[in-house]
Amino acid sequence: MFDIGGWEFLLIVIVAIVVIGPKELPGAIRTVSGFVRKARELAREFQSGLEEVAHQAELDKLKDEVTGAIDQDNTIGKLKGEIENAIDPDNEIKHAMDFDREWRDDDLASEYPDLPEAPKEAPKLENAEAPKPDPDAPAPSAAPAPSTGKPS
Repeated sequence: MFDIGGWEFLLIVIVAIVVIGPKELPGAIRTVSGFVRKARELAREFQSGLEEVAHQAELDKLKDEVTGAIDQDNTIGKLKGEIENAIDPDNEIKHAMDFDREWRDDDLASEYPDLPEAPKEAPKLENAEAPKPDPDAPAPSAAPAPSTGKPS
């Protein structure tokens, strides 16, 4: 970062001892090293942010190139339109599937009063028995016991 040789560093130390004094020099060194540490951290963070922006720009550029190469004359959109027109030329199915997203069960019940009411919770089975095993069915094979890693 800084190109400081041995003699320059020795001159800085001597000037610091004379100007600051030997008693307060350790505190001044701690303060300066804290500033240097913060400056390095900020520089690293700034550089990583720039690298991330550059990477994102490259990805966006690559996405545009791939999209342009794949669908240069909007063939996928045209194909989708042709399929939709072949299946539903009058858009009857499409309009039939446009449900009002604000509908509630009460609205449906008022429009169709003959519909049975849905149960609030699942019915409970009383005196339900577990299924009995089939005597003619083959017995399940026993899986080998897991190894503990210790010799027997």
